[in-house]
Amino acid sequence: MFKNYLKSALRFIKHNKVFAGINLMGLSIALAASFIMLLFVINELSYDRYHKNGRRVYRVLNYYVDFKNTMSGTPYVLATALKDEFPQVEKAVRLRYTRGLILKFREESLAVNDAIATDSEIFDIFSLRLVNGAPDKNILDDLNSIILSHSLAEKVFPGQNPVGQELLAAVNDTEQVFMVRGVFEDLPENSTLRTNCLINSRWTLDPINKTFKITNADVNWTMNFWITWVLISEGSDIKTLENQFRAFEIKNISEKPPFQYSLQNLRNIYLGSANVGNAGITGNRSNVRLFSAIAFLIVLVAAINYIILSTAVSTGRRQEIGIRKTFGANNRKIKNQLLFESVLLALIVLPVSLILMKIAIPYAGKLFQTRLNIISSNIPVYISVYLTLTIIIGIVSGIYTSSYLSGLRVMDILKNPLQTGKSKQIFRSFLIVLQLLIFCSFVSGTLIIRSQYNYALKKDPGYFTNEILMIELGRDFKGYSAYINNIKSNPNVIMAGGVMDALPMRGSMSSMYPHFQDKTLKVKVEGLGVDYNFLQTMGIRMVEGRDFSQDFGSDLKQSVILNETAVNQLGISEPIGKLIGNLTIIGIVKDFNLHSIHTDIPPFMISMTDRYIQEVAVHYKPGTLENILPGLEAEWKKAAPDRPFRFTTIEDIIKNIYSSEKNLSTIVSIFALFTLLIAAFGLFGLTLFVARSRTKEIGIRKAFGSSPKSIILSFLFNNLILVFTAASLSVPVTIYLMTKWLNNFAYKTTINWWVFFIAFVAAAAVVLLTILVHSYKASRINPVQALRYE
Repeated sequence: MFKNYLKSALRFIKHNKVFAGINLMGLSIALAASFIMLLFVINELSYDRYHKNGRRVYRVLNYYVDFKNTMSGTPYVLATALKDEFPQVEKAVRLRYTRGLILKFREESLAVNDAIATDSEIFDIFSLRLVNGAPDKNILDDLNSIILSHSLAEKVFPGQNPVGQELLAAVNDTEQVFMVRGVFEDLPENSTLRTNCLINSRWTLDPINKTFKITNADVNWTMNFWITWVLISEGSDIKTLENQFRAFEIKNISEKPPFQYSLQNLRNIYLGSANVGNAGITGNRSNVRLFSAIAFLIVLVAAINYIILSTAVSTGRRQEIGIRKTFGANNRKIKNQLLFESVLLALIVLPVSLILMKIAIPYAGKLFQTRLNIISSNIPVYISVYLTLTIIIGIVSGIYTSSYLSGLRVMDILKNPLQTGKSKQIFRSFLIVLQLLIFCSFVSGTLIIRSQYNYALKKDPGYFTNEILMIELGRDFKGYSAYINNIKSNPNVIMAGGVMDALPMRGSMSSMYPHFQDKTLKVKVEGLGVDYNFLQTMGIRMVEGRDFSQDFGSDLKQSVILNETAVNQLGISEPIGKLIGNLTIIGIVKDFNLHSIHTDIPPFMISMTDRYIQEVAVHYKPGTLENILPGLEAEWKKAAPDRPFRFTTIEDIIKNIYSSEKNLSTIVSIFALFTLLIAAFGLFGLTLFVARSRTKEIGIRKAFGSSPKSIILSFLFNNLILVFTAASLSVPVTIYLMTKWLNNFAYKTTINWWVFFIAFVAAAAVVLLTILVHSYKASRINPVQALRYE
């Protein structure tokens, strides 16, 4: 039976080359586009799935009660305390990245920026497979133990077994001799835990003690600089355990603890940490949903194409069906044959789609701002998903036609073998409208996203965005004073000033202050640390009081400047000279966008700092950037010869912050193009078949005096109605979806009518041009030949 199905399917494809060709092109493009989307989705959903205990591994989150913020940082002592006090906690480990570790070997130095300081139990919690070295339970207990990844071990000890060998390393600005205790297999790409090197967790204590001038970081419950991981026993109720944390917090922290601990499962970390501060490597669940939806819509358009063309050519198969039924074929066999043809066509397309996907992956990766790699551990998932999707498309695409044709009665076929049926025409029109609705929604949505992106770039943030250069200092820049003074001496530099983070800021730091009128209320106030002249350099306006000045020795430690929102929310009247905490308010600045336009302007204070300056803002004369850069770099090499000279402009920072919106508009517009291209294939084929089926009608109309122009216009008018209907229906759909998207911004553009008009014009132009060729050919038919047709 399978052999007969195959022969019949191949015979049908051979006799309907146009139908098969159009479907092959449409399906191959649709599948390639959807496969790329699904490659991204599968990779995103596969993060941290390789850990065998993943269901039982949890990260401890820290909720700051006053600030209403959730952070990933917890105290060093927490891991030990949880394991000691809760029987549900089988294993617990603290973890902190140590970015200052430098390995020294063969007269070379290698900075390991992703080294992790942790404990031996990390191997019990995570699936870190040792490829060299015995799985000793105390493998990291010795202070000078070090474990390398396989790739790092090959760099340091090429072709050797490094276990048991000594390795010189600089940690905490001192040289130490470490003993290599093991080599672990490189972590996969889809892992939120990224490291090439493990050392003992105690190496992280001294830097914290020195920074905060304490001696007890290992038992201090307020030093939240470590990530705590726990392995929970099988069958434990997480909610019950979290409720037990409340008494634990009171016991260990205070009667009114400022922190509340909760648990986050390892498998939920990558896509479930949007509201977690310092969450590490994370993805975007909204992007996963968006790309899944786009893949579905692309596939839907391709399936609709198949149905449209199948119903168009089904007229020619009515006699075949009638003959097969006369010779005893039942409905089920005919339906299975037609479904088999549909699935076969989809499977023929599959290798073509995979080739197109492979070609397009590098370009799509740039578009998505991520590496679209084929992860080896995901290959079985790719195969099963792609193959299943292809078969489903074949089944769904063919199910309507097979049900319709297999249900025809023999007498109806023999009485009227050419009847197409009004209901089929209505159904085809509905599908065409659905295709065009998807396209119009894509186009208008793209224009709205692009409009919001342009709005973000052009909106005045309240400070200079032109002729501002940001030079990255990094931490502990020792030659800062001399360097910035040399910058200011450049004749093309208007002013320069230091800041802890470039504007608009991506991160934040906050403090709680009591309301000046109602002491029971507390207001969260963000902070910005600056040096002298920063406000002047950025063109930030003072509305009251004065800027920081070296003429006042107290400004560095005792003065603060607030923004207008802080004054209003704190309820301060006549603020100049008043104290906030132990700082004197010396000035008020006009509100400016501290962060991106995704959020409202928060209440914030600007204070002086001489310890945390990590960026220098340089305001230069217009047109002099190329002139000042060599001098700035030359001075840099004098001040910090061991550090790379890195700089950017405020314009580039702003563009980078809103790059996701720009890329989203590009992605949606490209897939809108794919949608229209696929739909155009279907309309091309449909017009061809309709023109052929109406050959006799056209001949009669011409015989009665109809002009070619009127015949062409009848074709165009009928399809223009479909475009207008689709464009009209897309308006409420687009407004609803884009309003929800725009709600992610505190400052947003308006949805203008012209975006829908452009979508209509684009759809109408492509549709009318697509059918114009066939309608013109049909209008040129000789009436005599047309009447002899059929």
